[in-house]
Amino acid sequence: MPRPAPVYAELHCHSALSLLDGASLPETLAERAAELGYPALAITDHDEMGGVVRFGTACEAVGIGGILGAELTVRVPDPFKTYGSRTTHLVLLAESREGYRNIASLITHARMHADRGSPFVPWPMLATHATGVFALSGCPRGWIPQLLAEGRDDAAWLAATQLREVFGDHLAIECWDHRLPEERILVRRLRPLAAR
Repeated sequence: MPRPAPVYAELHCHSALSLLDGASLPETLAERAAELGYPALAITDHDEMGGVVRFGTACEAVGIGGILGAELTVRVPDPFKTYGSRTTHLVLLAESREGYRNIASLITHARMHADRGSPFVPWPMLATHATGVFALSGCPRGWIPQLLAEGRDDAAWLAATQLREVFGDHLAIECWDHRLPEERILVRRLRPLAAR
């Protein structure tokens, strides 16, 4: 008996509201996901949730699940260093209404308390808004991938454990293949960390 094809849903997708990262409108993304047979699609614009109503309406119209989220800029402590921090990316997906509210609150804070055009959330605030949220470790500018790219494997493990403490089982290590050699090198190092 043939095995059914694996189910796939893109969980890190930028619309045109993510300047320089996404080119398609939320409606176009929903339509394309339905054409490809995805059961669901997440929209994760950078520090932005302005397209979620359009996206949700479009997903409903084409019969797929719409997952609401954002790729948040987070200022995190530098592991094993007493002083210093770095700015990283972290993908947050709403699992519930409370999760949606938490992500929206984080984005509001990021935009109100940072320089215009450079929103970020401090790590301690993120840790208090994790209920109802599922996190992906992010793109190559994520906390763990940055540290691995620097050859700081122990620091990457510490960052992973800190994310795990905040999100528990609601955390996944994100891997990608955009056919970029530097990403493929990182993914080879992310996979054993994820398994561990």
